[in-house]
Amino acid sequence: MKKYIIYSLLALMPFTWGCEDDFLTTTPDDQLTVEAFYRNVTDAEGALATVYAQIGASDRWDVTEVNFVVEHFRSDMCMPGPDRYADWTAISTFTNTAGNSRSTIYWEDAYRGLNHANQVIEKVGAMTDDKIKPEEREQIVAEAKFLRGLLHFRLLNNWDKVILQEAAPTSEEELEKSLSEREAVWALIEQDFSDAAMGLPVVHEKSNLGRATKGAAIGFLGKALLHQGKFGEAAAEFKKIVEDGVGGEYALVDNFMSNFDGSNENNKESVFEIQYSSVRVNGRHIGHVSGKFASAPETGGWGNIEATQNLVTEFKSEGMIATTGKYDSRLYATLFFDDPDVDVFGESFEDVFGTGSERAIFRKFTLSNIPESDNAAWYSSQNIPLMRYADVLLMYAEALNESGSASAAKPFIDEVRQRADMPALPSGLSQEEMRNRIMHERAVELAFEGHRFFDLRRWGNSVLEDKMQNSGKPGAGNFKLDAHAFFPVPESETNSNGAL
Repeated sequence: MKKYIIYSLLALMPFTWGCEDDFLTTTPDDQLTVEAFYRNVTDAEGALATVYAQIGASDRWDVTEVNFVVEHFRSDMCMPGPDRYADWTAISTFTNTAGNSRSTIYWEDAYRGLNHANQVIEKVGAMTDDKIKPEEREQIVAEAKFLRGLLHFRLLNNWDKVILQEAAPTSEEELEKSLSEREAVWALIEQDFSDAAMGLPVVHEKSNLGRATKGAAIGFLGKALLHQGKFGEAAAEFKKIVEDGVGGEYALVDNFMSNFDGSNENNKESVFEIQYSSVRVNGRHIGHVSGKFASAPETGGWGNIEATQNLVTEFKSEGMIATTGKYDSRLYATLFFDDPDVDVFGESFEDVFGTGSERAIFRKFTLSNIPESDNAAWYSSQNIPLMRYADVLLMYAEALNESGSASAAKPFIDEVRQRADMPALPSGLSQEEMRNRIMHERAVELAFEGHRFFDLRRWGNSVLEDKMQNSGKPGAGNFKLDAHAFFPVPESETNSNGAL
């Protein structure tokens, strides 16, 4: 799927991007139109590829400089490193405005993807059997619905109200739409993931690894329900994956770090991950620079992001109780920090960062055992996981606990902890005690994977406000719940959309 997405994207760029404005008013005779494009399964899959491409950001810089910034910099556990741009810092210090370029591009990328997805759903759905086999049509439409659900889900995570896009516009008037109530967007998200789960295969053949599966649709449906506080319904969806095997055979991989360093992509723990490649065609980069972004200048990176001491403290909160005699093993796989057991590409932390340094540098998303000065880091092909089986286990545990069964949640948390060399949780925990344990596990298991801020917000305003204002990072005191729990709708949208 990687290569297919890459080449289809490149081939379709003049069609998909060139036609978005023009097809509403004219039918040019010197280029392929939407109406004439959907001739066979190759065209249908090519159009679908442009939707997949959009969820990964529009170019290699936006993977980190937009997606990473938007999804990480508001967290209490991330902050800009020594090399930063003003709009990044504004998000981290809660001084951002509706004109912030990072949140604006994130919004625009999502709506571009939604436009592509709606075209695929409608146009491929209307293709006749002489153009495409029914089973091919069903799967492609299901994939497009999964991606439409995912894009709306990401928007709702970041904005209080968004513009619901359930159909491709057919007139200029339809380009201007007002904001929708969250309930209406959630309803379409649930329906899209549910429809996708019905039409997607459990697995794809090797050449199509990375495409959405039944398990991914079920997992994101469960996550959407969890975010709405529909705990019983969420638990029922996660059970399909964890206990019933409906979504496929998932398991935790032995090597935690291999999920993030490019050495074990699309593995048995992967529920859904964004596909990237180091291939460059006609000057277009389909890789990204997360290694450079996350790494410190001392190891050949740019120092764009660092962890706060809050994250180190969270990891150390249980003490040195791992079976290794050290702290939680995930700490050493996630961060470079001041500790004699930390290995920084063959050197000690002290030798690289200096005696007494309190910096915490992310180890996740750097290349496996390769200093980031290596040229490969410029065109990294590392996939970025959006959902792992470990996340599903923890969400299932949370849904069970919030449904009133703390004891039923315990084995799924213990499974995640066992890989980290951590002992099982004590028996007999109350619902509140189990809730606190789950909060801790999500913080350390999923650190630097884009979940933290959204987790804090769904756990309640008091939790979010407390963690933000006491994060210890620069600008923490600026956080105001009513102003910073969500981004403001971008200025570019309010200026161009008459309905707003």
